[in-house]
Amino acid sequence: MKNLSFALLTLVTLTPGFVRAQPVTPPAAAAAGETTLQLDVGFGVRAVPAARVTVPAGETLRLVAPDLGRDIAYIWTRNGRAIPGATERTLVLPRVASSDAGTYACLFSTPATLPQTSQQLVLGVGPTDRLLNLSTRGLVTADQSLIAGFAVSATGQGKKLILRAVGPSLSLFGVGNPLRQPVLQLFDASGRSYQNGYAYPPVVGGPTYESDLADSLARSGAFPLPAGTRDVVMMLPFVPGNYTAQVTSGDGTPGTVLLEIYEVP
Repeated sequence: MKNLSFALLTLVTLTPGFVRAQPVTPPAAAAAGETTLQLDVGFGVRAVPAARVTVPAGETLRLVAPDLGRDIAYIWTRNGRAIPGATERTLVLPRVASSDAGTYACLFSTPATLPQTSQQLVLGVGPTDRLLNLSTRGLVTADQSLIAGFAVSATGQGKKLILRAVGPSLSLFGVGNPLRQPVLQLFDASGRSYQNGYAYPPVVGGPTYESDLADSLARSGAFPLPAGTRDVVMMLPFVPGNYTAQVTSGDGTPGTVLLEIYEVP
């Protein structure tokens, strides 16, 4: 962590996206700077939520597909497109860079079956000396909010952060009584509402807030949220200073919420 520090008032860490992908220790001792993950598969019989991981730039990442026996054809994909030449059970990404961030999966088939997909893995890439993600889970009621204070160092140039108040989607991960309608508010050190944002010129084919957010979420390693939910996602530039994030209930009903802060690499 170089230019960003956080101080939390409550802290219970939850990473619901990292459900089935399991770290694997190779038969030989793993080399320094190497991560190996094995993906799960549900074949439509059971739900397998996407996994997520963020690794430092320059590290080697190995993704291992489930062992489904002989005569299996493997096709690795990134963001839904086949990776040229990636047809082995193990996909190796040597010296990962920010351009490698995205959503990975493996398709398997036999001469007699249609391709079926493995669990997805959302990969984020970032330097080792920065904050990657901070998650806080707590109960919000009509008169009790969830509050997190954080600071962007005055020695830095500011940060691009994504903040999420995940309520309804927590039910997908077995969390009981999720907050139905989270409201996320940001305040600066003076207690004023923080309203900074990015400008996107109206250029045909140019970036939009939506496309920038989707790319930034993938690079940050954030687990995906279903479309159309009342979970709150905000991406803002933060100049050096102290800030407070507050989650309240929009309809007055109590529930559990996950407050997340991601630094975008």
